[in-house]
Amino acid sequence: MRDYPLLINLCDRLCVVVGGGTVGRRKCTGLLAAGARVRLVDPQPLATALTDRVEHRCRPYHPDDLRDALLVFAATDDPYLNQAVAAEARRRGALVNLPGDPAGGDFTLPAVLRRGELTLAVSTGGGSPALARWLKQQLDQWLPEHWTAILLILSAVREKRLAAADCSIGPGQEVDELFKGGLVELVAAGQVEAVDRLLKNTLGENFSLAALAVDLPSGAR
Repeated sequence: MRDYPLLINLCDRLCVVVGGGTVGRRKCTGLLAAGARVRLVDPQPLATALTDRVEHRCRPYHPDDLRDALLVFAATDDPYLNQAVAAEARRRGALVNLPGDPAGGDFTLPAVLRRGELTLAVSTGGGSPALARWLKQQLDQWLPEHWTAILLILSAVREKRLAAADCSIGPGQEVDELFKGGLVELVAAGQVEAVDRLLKNTLGENFSLAALAVDLPSGAR
């Protein structure tokens, strides 16, 4: 069955991780980075810096540990316990991830590459996480850090267009024209004046890096 890819805002939403081994700790780290509230259930004390950012219930799992959870990760080394956690999560209306049995869960996690607000995700539907990681490494080489600045430029252009209710050129068309004009290469080389000329020639005199409040990162110069 095909899955349905989506990006979800977890800020201040409760996510529960049952199992504090290597996989469970990795899930905690990713959830914290996304701004989630994290509850970890595991009898073993935490020996990492997670202790002051995670609600750690240092005891065996109890079904009530899943109260109010949006997402649940059943990451213990006991498949029977994981199945029990999954059943309780679904009973409570939460979505569950089973790292040891991807097909048995409600969702899987892709390999993720980030460039600022630009996010690329590679998923194999749980079939081969190793392949997803390998493809992510290939994308990492293809998508250097200057793509962060490119996204900032295009986002600022869109906001400026929306603020002025200017629909004289379609968003897809203007992106195509900027790319054909060498935006990627000019940003990578840190050519501020050349980027400004391209913006003005393509979009109008009111468009420049300064007008868009975008600075090219030092790494692109």
